[in-house]
Amino acid sequence: MSRKQVPVSIKFNELGLRLVDGRSVLEGVSGTFLPGRMVAIMGPSGAGKTTFMNVLSGKATYGQMTGQVAFNDGELDLLTMKQGMGFVPQDDIVHEQLTVSNSDPATRRKKRLECLVLLKTWENIFFSAKLRNPYNVPDALLEEVVEDVLNVMQMTHIQGSVVGGVEERGISGGQRKRVNIGLELAARPTVLYLDEPTSGLDSTSSLQVINSLSKMARLDMTIAMVIHQPRYPLFSLFDDVLLLGPGGRTVYLGPSLGAKSYFTTLGSLAAREMNPADWLMDVLSGVVPNEQLSTFRPAMLFDIWNSKKDSISRDQVRRSLTALEDSAVLVNAIEEEWAKIDKDSSGSVDAKELALLLQTCGEQHPHPEAVAEMLHQISGGKEFATKQDMVTFVHRLRGSEHPAAKGAAVSPTANAGTAGTQSSDETQRLLALEAHHTQPRFTLPRPGFCQQCGIVLKRRFAMFMRETSRRMEEVGLVLLCSTGIGLMHMGSNGPNSLDLPGNLHMFFIGLALLSAVSSLKVFGEDRPMFWRESANGISVAAFFTARCLGNMFDVLLLGSTYILIYFILTRPPVPYMVYLIPGILVAFAAASWGYLISTLVQPQNATTATVMFILVGCGILGNPYRMSDLIDGGAKEVMIALSLIRWALPMCLSATIERAQGKSLCIDLNVLVVHQAYHNDMSQGKYTLWNQGLLALVCTSILVTFAAFLGLKFTNRSKQV
Repeated sequence: MSRKQVPVSIKFNELGLRLVDGRSVLEGVSGTFLPGRMVAIMGPSGAGKTTFMNVLSGKATYGQMTGQVAFNDGELDLLTMKQGMGFVPQDDIVHEQLTVSNSDPATRRKKRLECLVLLKTWENIFFSAKLRNPYNVPDALLEEVVEDVLNVMQMTHIQGSVVGGVEERGISGGQRKRVNIGLELAARPTVLYLDEPTSGLDSTSSLQVINSLSKMARLDMTIAMVIHQPRYPLFSLFDDVLLLGPGGRTVYLGPSLGAKSYFTTLGSLAAREMNPADWLMDVLSGVVPNEQLSTFRPAMLFDIWNSKKDSISRDQVRRSLTALEDSAVLVNAIEEEWAKIDKDSSGSVDAKELALLLQTCGEQHPHPEAVAEMLHQISGGKEFATKQDMVTFVHRLRGSEHPAAKGAAVSPTANAGTAGTQSSDETQRLLALEAHHTQPRFTLPRPGFCQQCGIVLKRRFAMFMRETSRRMEEVGLVLLCSTGIGLMHMGSNGPNSLDLPGNLHMFFIGLALLSAVSSLKVFGEDRPMFWRESANGISVAAFFTARCLGNMFDVLLLGSTYILIYFILTRPPVPYMVYLIPGILVAFAAASWGYLISTLVQPQNATTATVMFILVGCGILGNPYRMSDLIDGGAKEVMIALSLIRWALPMCLSATIERAQGKSLCIDLNVLVVHQAYHNDMSQGKYTLWNQGLLALVCTSILVTFAAFLGLKFTNRSKQV
């Protein structure tokens, strides 16, 4: 990564937010965030910290925003800056089925040139970089960006690990938090907002995250984050701190190391053995007594700040990690990965385990002599190395062979442990590809509709390949269902069977249910990720189209399996296509209803809603034995037009009867009566039942899918800004 072409300052004046009920939860916040500085936003509970950041970034659509925000003194507006902003939510919203990144850029490029399967190339961070950078940025440069993000956030050792989630264990919570931040860094933002990025982390992991972000601020990035009462070593890493008092008003904005002295000069009694961040919160809450003002109240701090804010200097230099803190971060990183290094849980690493570790890092088999020599260096001549030996060895490397380790994280070629890294000349050549732009990078056009579709499809394919076990489970359930129904209907699907209409009715109900329910996951599982990407400018139409296209394979796989097993078991006297064509059309039409329901109904209620809809729409309204009552040319017929079975069942039924008549086979009278009921509809014989059903099911799929798109785009709009 390089320094920002156009550093951005953020000036806000009298910023506030009034809710729809008239209450003000933020009032009169003024100040400036300077480029190249990292700001902590702090305050007691209810002070409006997250609200302030939402207003500053234009996300507070749940109320009326007041005041003004100016970027670079008004040279840039909020709409222009949107593409140059990154927003890291408090929840770790990531793609759980994807890895952090691929392990080696040289291997990735080789695989792409050989047209091999690109599963590891299109992963969490690379996808974010691909979607949110200008469309004409070469992949080679984006790969360098990904490598930089991995180095900055100290994720190179987990780049090939699947993120995982609650059901499937993956990386740790601290690592997941870093991936969450890395998704935004991959977009190379000029301004970065973070909502409590250290929540849920231990002190050392928090130190790692904030120190990594501090390195990004050195590249002239403007960073502001909400943080909750950090320990002093963490608090002192911030350049500035914005303190909000109760009611959401500014009481201090200046260097973090000068905050305590500011309040002590106002008369607040200092507590020597107390964490300064905790002490500041007590001052803002009125808990700390004031020596100078006997009638002191926290509300007085607002007016005091307005009278003194011009005297606060912002020239204070940030501190770096101490040697002790740096050591703690290093030990924590080795602790996180020790279980993967120590394969036999013996507490030490032998030559074989070290060789596996080196192979994982370099994706090539290390020479045995090189492994033996490295083990000798790590262990001091022993046949095995302990965890402490590893820590000591890495410390020794950082002190001698890697003197620039502090700056390496922001260097474009800083991945010292990765084989095949490009030379600095090559990196400079790649960076020069963008140098001719006179406009800020975030004003350049992003990938268009087709490009975004392709990226999301590739991402979906990578996730698809990691869902094999779930897919096989679904196929198993389909086999069980179709086998059960097929055995029940065995020998009774001929034209001479009284049960033929009822059997077809049950067959299509089962097919519609499995297609609709299995399609709920397409937009139901990744809602938070979609909202995040939509807020970052990703096309809703491109996302929707790519996800629907990606689900087509599942619909075909499950639907055709169900139809095939049922057809083999029942052996109806018609060609296989008579069942396959209406069945596949029902599967796609039911899937479109699944899309629509998943965009309108909460995930916890979506399955129930889908089952109820299919049972009513297909089970009750599609009952073939009541068609003579329902198809009356009036309102009832319009209502049952929504039923998929109302169109699919007569397709199979008419084909079966026509084939029986052609072969002079016996046809049950009740089957003929049901068949005749479908001829009384409003089309008045203009189309055959087969063509009529074909047209109706195709139109249903298209129209309901479009309705699902509208549902995805226009519901939860407040979460897409």
